Amino acid sequence: MSDRADARGSHAPGGIAEARAALAAWVDEAGPDGRDFLQARIRAAGRGYEIRHRRDAGAPPEALEVSSDPFAARAIAQVTDEGEHRPLKTAPNLRGGWALAGLDARGMWTALDYLYPACALHWHAGRTGGLRVTHWRETALRQSGIYGAVKLLETEAVRNTVRACCGDAVCLRRVAWEVDEGVPLEMADEGPPHGDALVPCPEACSMFISFARKVLKVERAPRQPVAGLVPLGTDETNQLRAVVAAAASGTLGRVREGEFDDPLNPRRIRYLAARLAAAEAPEESELPCEGCPRKTPCAGCPMVA
Repeated sequence: MSDRADARGSHAPGGIAEARAALAAWVDEAGPDGRDFLQARIRAAGRGYEIRHRRDAGAPPEALEVSSDPFAARAIAQVTDEGEHRPLKTAPNLRGGWALAGLDARGMWTALDYLYPACALHWHAGRTGGLRVTHWRETALRQSGIYGAVKLLETEAVRNTVRACCGDAVCLRRVAWEVDEGVPLEMADEGPPHGDALVPCPEACSMFISFARKVLKVERAPRQPVAGLVPLGTDETNQLRAVVAAAASGTLGRVREGEFDDPLNPRRIRYLAARLAAAEAPEESELPCEGCPRKTPCAGCPMVA
C-alpha cells in the first residue's frame, strides 16, 4: 500500500458505526432542506430520513415511486433514466422519480451505500484524515492478465487518462491519488464539489483500469504528423471522422460509457481532446498582399489595381 504499514486498515478506524453516526449528524445539522450527497438529496423527515434524487427535491410524494425499503436503492442505482446499465455508480446519470422514506440512520446508510458504494465511508475518511490512498503506479503493478500491461503507460498518458475518465462530466468523485508519490496528476481545478459532499477517490477503479488498457493500445499505435495537430494514429484519425459525422447527424452521446472500442465513447472522446489540447497552433503565413487571402486573386477581385 502507499501509506505507512502502521496506518493500514479500514477507511473508518472508528468503525462503520462511527461513520454512520457522522453522516446522520451531518444531515441533521442541515435542517429541513437536508444535504446533497452527489446527486442524492438526504433530509430528516419526521422521525426518520428520506433520500431522493436532488432534481426531485420539490416533487410531491405522489409524483414519485416511494419505498421504505433501503434495499430498493440497489435497483434504483442499476440503470439510467433511459434504462441503460450504469457500470459506474458515481457517474452523473443517477435516475430520478423515486423516494426512499421512513428510514432510520442504519437504513439511510444502507440505501446510500447501494446508490454510491463505499462513498459515505470515503467521505467520512476524507473529513477525518483517515483516507488511505493508493497511487496509480502501485495499482498498475498489481494488475495481471490482459490488464497487466497498463503499468507501461507513460506519465503524460496517465494524466490524460485521468482527465478523460475522472472529470465531473463522467464521475462525481474527486481523485485523491497521484501518478506516483511525488508525481502529481496536474489536473485542472474543477471548482467546488457536486453537491454538499466532497467524495474522494482513493485509488483507480476497475473502469479506469479497463480504459487505461484501451489507451495503451492507442498510445502504442504508429502515428503520423498532422499539420496543426499532434501526430495521430489511424484509429485516432478515424475517430475524428466518426465524431464529426456523429456531431453532424446529432447522434453523439448515445454510446454506453463502458464500450471503449466505440470511437464515440465519451471517455475516448475526452482522451482525444486532452491529446489535441497539447497541439500548438500553426503559425499564420504572411499574405502575398495586405487583405488578400489568396496568392492568385479571384477574377474580378476589387483589390486588384
